Amino acid sequence: MVNRRDREISEESSYHCAICGNTLPYEPALPRYDAPCSECGYHLWCRQLAPRDVTELEVLPRRTPEPWDVDQLVKALVHRNAHARVVIDLHRLDIIDSAFVARLLSLNKLVHAAGGRLVLRGLCPLIQETFDHLRLNQAFEMDLSDR
Repeated sequence: MVNRRDREISEESSYHCAICGNTLPYEPALPRYDAPCSECGYHLWCRQLAPRDVTELEVLPRRTPEPWDVDQLVKALVHRNAHARVVIDLHRLDIIDSAFVARLLSLNKLVHAAGGRLVLRGLCPLIQETFDHLRLNQAFEMDLSDR
């Protein structure tokens, strides 16, 4: 029998597809096209923590979303009315490329256009330095506190 505390811990640490909410009890295999969401087929570049008042997405390493992946994500968030505050956790990334930055900028623009806020969290020192150097820290709201 699972007690309430164990169930809460399990639910807090579970991950879900950001599109359909399907539980993802595993780390998707690489490359990403080999492991889409088993429920909706979405290309998993991020996963959502158990739903709360804030939509928290954890970016998976070595995956760069395509523009249509970002569009599909925003449409799903708006449809579920989960776009008010979206936190993107980048703590698992050691490096970031220009294509990924472009997708984050696009995501930021789309979330703002839908009336929401996008916050980046968990930037490693190298990524933080890159954002500062390129003045991307002015384009994004960032949570620089420790998790």
